Amino acid sequence: MDVEKELRRRKKRRLDEPAPRSPLLNRRMILVLLLVAAPLLVVVGLVLAGKLSLEEIRGRERYQLPFADIECTPPPGQSRDGFLAEVRYLTELPDQLPLLEEGLAARLASAFALHPWVEKVERVEIVPPHRVLVQLVYRTPVLAVRQGEQVRAVDRRGILLPTTAITDGLPIFQGKAKPPAGPTGTPWGDPAVEEAARAAARS
Repeated sequence: MDVEKELRRRKKRRLDEPAPRSPLLNRRMILVLLLVAAPLLVVVGLVLAGKLSLEEIRGRERYQLPFADIECTPPPGQSRDGFLAEVRYLTELPDQLPLLEEGLAARLASAFALHPWVEKVERVEIVPPHRVLVQLVYRTPVLAVRQGEQVRAVDRRGILLPTTAITDGLPIFQGKAKPPAGPTGTPWGDPAVEEAARAAARS
């Protein structure tokens, strides 16, 4: 009787054990995995090759543009070369622009926006094969302010303009203005001057 119980117990244990996978089934699974992974590996390889190729050609002279060749209209009383030299000095941009660099247009827009003459950067366009176009809105002098022996111009918001701004024919601030609170391209810092500038812009 004990022998029969032991035989039944062994038979039940064999039934509970998972059946071993056949070598054929294993080969099929490997083949399916290869078929799924192969296209993915091809795509990854193409992407990496494209990036490497792009990095290689970015540095070639053909895809570089001298900063001085940027096309833009300069502010009043200033040459384009002089204006671009000032923009580059203020921002420490390179002499040669990598035209294929990702985000170059946004980088240039931020650079030009720092110049004290610039009120707004309307557009920066990278035009193939070898052009960069920048469209700007410049601040307009509306009021002349005496400061010591100098006469400086401010725009409608009371922003101190560069010394190249023409003051002839502008209304002159009546009163004694405080010295400018900051550098060129920032508000004068005297409420009376800024109010007079807003009034001059409206008239």
